[in-house]
Amino acid sequence: MEKDKWTSNQTYIALGNLLNACAELKIDACPMEGFEREKYNDILALKKQGLNTSVVATIGYRSDNDTSQHTPKVRKSIKSLFA
Repeated sequence: MEKDKWTSNQTYIALGNLLNACAELKIDACPMEGFEREKYNDILALKKQGLNTSVVATIGYRSDNDTSQHTPKVRKSIKSLFA
């Protein structure tokens, strides 16, 4: 169990490198947690390979037809977050 936790945490090093490489190449990337790991494991037959899902990252280029890509992002102020 300790080894599983350690190896899962190590994927974040690779994830950081992936995100940096994507940024350098101007490729959009989105890391995600909160997904159903067991379903990913089943769909990808990872258990047969002794593997387990720990994080998911999507990468690609946004569509030119994406009307929201130039919309300003909504961010809460630091004051409202840490009041």
